[in-house]
Amino acid sequence: MNLEQYRKEIDELDNQLADLLNKRMDIVKKIADYKKREGLSVGDSNRENEIITRVCSGEHEAILRNIFTCIFKASREHQEILIEAEKGEAP
Repeated sequence: MNLEQYRKEIDELDNQLADLLNKRMDIVKKIADYKKREGLSVGDSNRENEIITRVCSGEHEAILRNIFTCIFKASREHQEILIEAEKGEAP
């Protein structure tokens, strides 16, 4: 393989990752709605640790931990924005 072929493979994976992350954020919105309705806090470190333990292992464990930590941070921030936006819309 040459560099362009490797880059094409990476591009395909990046497109798949973007699609999956968009789907994840759609679910995060539903979770934000649920947490707001039930009066739950946005952060859930137990749940995050559970996921890290389940998916972050092997040769790239440290990299995966870093990536999932970023995903969790973005998810929490998105939930907070959604919940605050809804509060602003209420009379």
